Amino acid sequence: MLTDPTWALQGAIKARLLADREIAAIVSDRVYDRIQNSPTFPYISFGEIQVLPELAEETDAARTYVTLNVWDRFKSSAATKALAKLIVASLHDAADLSIDGSVVQSVLLDQSRSFPDPDGLTMHSVLTFNILTDAASAD
Repeated sequence: MLTDPTWALQGAIKARLLADREIAAIVSDRVYDRIQNSPTFPYISFGEIQVLPELAEETDAARTYVTLNVWDRFKSSAATKALAKLIVASLHDAADLSIDGSVVQSVLLDQSRSFPDPDGLTMHSVLTFNILTDAASAD
């Protein structure tokens, strides 16, 4: 069976980020799947999510790359980078992240980058996490 843990992972990641007091103090509840018109800054949004099945005999695993975007409007990148650092601290190597239907084997930061948005007002950080799940281990 081909596992697609994306929706469950997205929910678990959002819940974990909002449960982190430092992150919640900065973004309140602003972790979006779909960004609102005229959002309040700063906020976090889900970007690209890619699933690579890892199928073998008696195995139904998936490697999922989840991209999180951090957005803020400041004259320097310090605030955006600080929020990105908190997100990495919350998620990287989060062995206790749990989702229905699968066991999360690992959550690792794959890459991080920060840059000014083309609008000239917004700072943007992009964090990509490599998450390995195994549905066969969930029994």
